[in-house]
Amino acid sequence: MAIYSAGDKAIYDALNLPAVTNHHLRELFISRGIIVSKGTPRRSLADYYSRLAHDYHDYQTLAKLFGSPVRRERLSSLRVSSNSLELGKFEAAAHKLCKGIRAGGDIANVRVRGNGGFDIVVKYNVTQFNNTEFRQVVAKEATITVEASDRAIVISGPHNDQVDEWTRTLIADVSKDTDDSLDIDEVSLAHCPDAVARSKFFMELIKSVNGFKFYDVTDAYVYKPKVNEDVEEEDSDPTIDMGVHITKASLKGEGVLQSDELRVLFSKGFYLWKIVWQSTKEDVLEPDLYEFEAQFSEPETCTRFSYLPRGFYKMQEDSSFNKSRTGLADGEDKSLGRLIEEAARAVVRAL
Repeated sequence: MAIYSAGDKAIYDALNLPAVTNHHLRELFISRGIIVSKGTPRRSLADYYSRLAHDYHDYQTLAKLFGSPVRRERLSSLRVSSNSLELGKFEAAAHKLCKGIRAGGDIANVRVRGNGGFDIVVKYNVTQFNNTEFRQVVAKEATITVEASDRAIVISGPHNDQVDEWTRTLIADVSKDTDDSLDIDEVSLAHCPDAVARSKFFMELIKSVNGFKFYDVTDAYVYKPKVNEDVEEEDSDPTIDMGVHITKASLKGEGVLQSDELRVLFSKGFYLWKIVWQSTKEDVLEPDLYEFEAQFSEPETCTRFSYLPRGFYKMQEDSSFNKSRTGLADGEDKSLGRLIEEAARAVVRAL
């Protein structure tokens, strides 16, 4: 269902974006049977083309040129357990969920896996009205994996509000057909408000990923919640502004955890809520340098834990690493993400 029709100004502005090359412009005109000169200014071509009549197919062609790119999303996972829990109930609820998603105009199917689990594959559109017209609709695909593990059902997938809503709907439908209450276990530090312990969680996590040896931290994000003071001192000077409060700060570079700047922030009550670190595989003669990310999307409560294996830097002949990062193979991000989550759960239990 169309939400809007792009006007001539939206097309004109879009054609002047750097993403649209002169070759793209010539192709657009040739599709209309019009030959343009290489010496014609871009703004003149954009002005002329934007005033032509356009149909749905023209809009789709333009949207492919400068639409919003789909970025890799962080991953998250939760475990559902009870005294009597069957994977078949989740599969039945998954078919019901897909039926509801398809009724809304999106594409959703259940794909059974060989190990006894299954995937919920959804192709859907997200509308971002704060972007320009041709960047407002983003086509996305989400794969929600459901499998049995250690007397529990593990549900994992992309970390976003839409997938979280589908996951909660799935669990709610299963709960209706289950006599016992369902216990939902997520990685969280809500029970641990101590700033030192919250930072320790990340410091232990980066060293606990199975099969990897910690190398360095490149990005550290810290947070300090604002404390509301209900009682003010009677003899305080009203002319003094006491409203300054730094909530978030970030440090980037090499050896961030050993920096004096981070120690100062820790001494002022800040704690880690997001971290990017690098590790190498153990028992490998010339290991590549892998980069990982982990965070709590709600830093104040340290809840909604998510993670992302970003890729790796190949080792060169002189034992240095490439400057450019290489992407992961299909499925490797999930297998590495599972290692991060297992390490996070172990650290939480230790805390």
